[in-house]
Amino acid sequence: MSPTGERWRGELRASARLAAFAAYTSGALGAYEAARLVTPPARQAALVRFTKRTVAAHVLKLLGVEVAVRGGLPPAKGPRLVVANHRTALDIGVLMTHVAGHFVSRADVADWPVVGRLAQRAGTIFVDRASRHSGAAAIRAMRRALRAGRTVIVFPEGGTFRGDEVRPFRPGAFAALSGLEAEIVPAGLAYPSGIEYVGVSFAVHLRGVAARPRTLACLRFGTPFKAAGTSRDLAEAARDRVQELVREARCDLQGGA
Repeated sequence: MSPTGERWRGELRASARLAAFAAYTSGALGAYEAARLVTPPARQAALVRFTKRTVAAHVLKLLGVEVAVRGGLPPAKGPRLVVANHRTALDIGVLMTHVAGHFVSRADVADWPVVGRLAQRAGTIFVDRASRHSGAAAIRAMRRALRAGRTVIVFPEGGTFRGDEVRPFRPGAFAALSGLEAEIVPAGLAYPSGIEYVGVSFAVHLRGVAARPRTLACLRFGTPFKAAGTSRDLAEAARDRVQELVREARCDLQGGA
């Protein structure tokens, strides 16, 4: 097929997938709201976990994303902070299908149509990284979740980037662990080049992913380690471990492409 023909085929594929994405997420939100009204308080948390995993898995399938996972994540025995590199909006869905917990996300996501409402209902912790007040509030919210024995998932690079180099982790997220008996779980993600969420709107980014015939995402979990030390020391140690996992995930990707 000619480049022009392939481009048009990609556009048609993207349009069909995005229409299905919009219909599904809207329906999923409505179904969740209805289920929440009839679910006893003691079962609300289980409903949220089930909905998050189900919706994430179906959205990835709709967009043509396949996930290869290495390094099983052991059951949580207490509070844990899962830290990963950040390359695309797919990161959240990929991790959500394998980790139950509260994501820390940029504040503007809360205002996105449908997706923002789903994120709010999922217990997402929103933070405006340009605001010191917002950052402090997010750390307090993280500590509340961790004290309750829950899992928090964060992308400590503070943004999305191209390539496999893991940028220095911001120590702020690790401050939430101070004084807590918790563990840190490193995770590394790798994708084909060209789908990074950098310099474009979410809509453009999503359309680019949807236009691809297939996108393989590789996820590697590392061995959990105790959150002992200063925030800066923990950030550096976690960054080094995530970097190694990204290299391993890249090898998985090249072997499965």
